[in-house]
Amino acid sequence: MPEDKELKDAMHSEHIHLPKKDKSKTVWIVISIILLLALIGLGVYGYMQMTKLNQSLKDKDATIAELQNNKKKLEDTAAAAATAAVKAATSTNYLEVTELGYKLPLTDDIKDLQYFVNGTTTFFSTKALQSSAWTPAQSDAAKYCSLGSMPLGTVSKFNTAADAGPTQQKALSGFVLGYAPPQSSCSTNQATIDLQNKQKASLLKAFNNAEKI
Repeated sequence: MPEDKELKDAMHSEHIHLPKKDKSKTVWIVISIILLLALIGLGVYGYMQMTKLNQSLKDKDATIAELQNNKKKLEDTAAAAATAAVKAATSTNYLEVTELGYKLPLTDDIKDLQYFVNGTTTFFSTKALQSSAWTPAQSDAAKYCSLGSMPLGTVSKFNTAADAGPTQQKALSGFVLGYAPPQSSCSTNQATIDLQNKQKASLLKAFNNAEKI
């Protein structure tokens, strides 16, 4: 038919233009996906770092709590020992640490030497030193000069010199004693500090002359 032929000729004579793809949109989509993945990655990394930091803080808090608990146990042990088991010098001017099997010769300035034993370690102080740090208005003023704070140092019992390590040592029959000095003054009062230093030197002298019971 003539009309059909004209229609076909018209279709062949005209070019049909299809819409072209917009490459810029594709690029921006890819960039957006990359940025999104990067943000997700940063978020995951930040979360992991925060989790690690929180765990580290928890571990430190647990360590501090354990140290405080151990300190309290030692203070409680010292307080109980000071109340129930403080020993004074014998009539022969020796302080006998019967729990660990040794005795110390005493001079006049440490004749009131007191002690308590915790495990294999002896803690020392004197009545005079604690009284020097004490005033009637401060019921806990002698805390840092008390037995538990080891203001005159400690003496520990070891099986061998090697076990005693770098401490000052005194070898007795069958065991070795090691002396560890105090780490600081037990008071800010100069008279108390002077007394502490004097008594510390006397205790060290007694340690060097320690005898087996």
